[in-house]
Amino acid sequence: MDLKDYYRLLLRNLPIVIATTLVGTIIAGLYSFLATPVYEAKIQLFVSTPSSALDISALAQGSSFSQQRVKSYAQVINGPETLNPVIQKLHLDVTADKLAKQVSATAPLDTVLINVTVSNTDPALAASIANAIGTQFSLTANTLESSDPTMAGSIKVSMVKSAVLPTSPASPKKGINIILGFILGLGLGTGLSILRQIFDNTVKNEEQLGDVPLLAAIAFDNDAIDNPLITKAGRYATRTEAFRQLRTNLQFIRADNPPKVIAVTSALPGEGKTTTTINLAIMLAQAGMKTLLVEADLRRPRICEYMGIEDKQDLGLAQLLNGELNIDLAKDVKKALNSSEVENLSVLTTGKIPPNPAELLNSPRFVRLVELLRKDFDYVIFDCPPLLPVTDAAIISTQMDGTILVVRAGSTRITQFRGAYDAIASIGSSVLGVVLNMIPLSRDGEDYGYRYGYSYGYKYKYGTYGDYSPLKKQRGRSGYAPAGYAPREQNQTKSDS
Repeated sequence: MDLKDYYRLLLRNLPIVIATTLVGTIIAGLYSFLATPVYEAKIQLFVSTPSSALDISALAQGSSFSQQRVKSYAQVINGPETLNPVIQKLHLDVTADKLAKQVSATAPLDTVLINVTVSNTDPALAASIANAIGTQFSLTANTLESSDPTMAGSIKVSMVKSAVLPTSPASPKKGINIILGFILGLGLGTGLSILRQIFDNTVKNEEQLGDVPLLAAIAFDNDAIDNPLITKAGRYATRTEAFRQLRTNLQFIRADNPPKVIAVTSALPGEGKTTTTINLAIMLAQAGMKTLLVEADLRRPRICEYMGIEDKQDLGLAQLLNGELNIDLAKDVKKALNSSEVENLSVLTTGKIPPNPAELLNSPRFVRLVELLRKDFDYVIFDCPPLLPVTDAAIISTQMDGTILVVRAGSTRITQFRGAYDAIASIGSSVLGVVLNMIPLSRDGEDYGYRYGYSYGYKYKYGTYGDYSPLKKQRGRSGYAPAGYAPREQNQTKSDS
């Protein structure tokens, strides 16, 4: 990944990055303002070896000796020999071991200096302890050296810098803590974004389709929630142009034998299959083609609802297939056809929901019906159920010139897409290509393999379907209620569907 990829990754996961950054900054701020402030008082000690000022050799040896002693003194300055007298002198209610944790000493390299730091929540007490330690350690050092008669009087420890009353706490460092919290929160958000990228196995661009052609890429449109058909969209709207592209690709996908009878399906509900089917049929009809839209979803039909067509419960595809009408199939078809507001577009609705849709679609009457419709129309578009929940679409595809798979960008998993594709290809049917649907118009649109020349301020929402329980509906973008695909009972009213 280059910098541009990381930039787009952060944009796509911007809510997560903002949330973690805010949390990190807030936690660091709360800690900084709620933590008890600690003050530091510092002193500096000078270790020397008294010798004759005229003896240059003795001065050099004494300086080297003092530097060696300084390293040891820095280690023992917070020992009980020094701290116990300090505790008694200042009347501190603390043990030497506990006080030692508040005292630290360092010896700068190649010097005879010792820097002592005392930390305490009381600034005055920190300064008093530091000065007391400086005074006491001079005595402690002499005591330590006097145990060796040859070293008596050879070392002198002087306090060259006494402690002053600290005016500001040494910790917490509010500014630094807040900056660190911001950086850690930003880093956590970036890490989570990368993890999402690693484990994200949804289809987002043409590369993830493999060898399956991309017929069209359709942008998500907030207006499509209330106006899903392109007849309500602008003539040059992004969505309208995308369906023009789909129509053109279908007309030229097989120059010698273009598909005329086409099934449209998806892997799962909620991918925009039904509205894509209707809009494709509308676009073909607007081009002057005599088009028939067949509502072949015998389980959860929705075309009548979208197009405002009266659902003929006793005269539809189901009745044509189950033999309830006359023997003359051609006459029955003419009776069952519905006109629409779009010129050149006719609609064949489902009719009364049958209890055995798969069996009806796998019957000889369905084969005869398809051949009859092929002769009467330039294009016949079948709206089929999703492939993975039920087998209806796979059965229908055997009689089609080809099948279009609708894939919802950023929602349909690659395994689901492959499962739907294999369900068609494994029975010898042809997959014409994929319609990548509901692509977000956002700053990271390049991740979805499509750049739009229009800016409408769309806001992308994924939305999900939690389950497929019967009759559970959601006002969705796809025209598909998230319901189970068990056929409805014969006596079930339309209001229950």
